[in-house]
Amino acid sequence: MTVIYPHNDNIRELLKDKSELVRNEGLNYLIPDWQKFADQYSDAEESLYEWLDDLDTRKIIDEILQILPYHDRIKIDVVLEPIDKKVIDKTFEINECVWGSNIQIQEKFDRQKNWYYFRLNQKIFDSEPGQFSKRM
Repeated sequence: MTVIYPHNDNIRELLKDKSELVRNEGLNYLIPDWQKFADQYSDAEESLYEWLDDLDTRKIIDEILQILPYHDRIKIDVVLEPIDKKVIDKTFEINECVWGSNIQIQEKFDRQKNWYYFRLNQKIFDSEPGQFSKRM
C-alpha cells in the first residue's frame, strides 16, 4: 500500500527552487528516495558528490516538516525514524560537516538537527583521505 503524504500550495512554494519532480511530488518522492538511500546506498555509495545530493534529500524533508501541522509531522516522524536509524547504523559520525565549514556556517547546519551532514560511510571516508576525521 502506497502512503500519500501531504502536498499543498505551502509545500510547493517551499520547493519552488527544486527540481520539477521534487516540486510536483514533494514528500511522496522524497521519503521513498530517502528510504532507497538507506537501503541501497548509505553503506555502499563511493561518490562524495552523490552522497551530498542524497543528504540534501533529508534536509528538504526537514524543511517541509517545519511547515506541516503537528499531527502530520508526528505521522511522518514515525515513518522516518526506522529509515534514519538504518542510515545511522550503516554510517559513522565525523567531526566535520560534509559540506565543509564555510557552508556549515552559512547554512547554520547543526550537529543535532542536521545530523546527516555529520556522517559518512567507510567507502567515502577512505576515498577522501585527510578531509574528514571520525568522531570519538
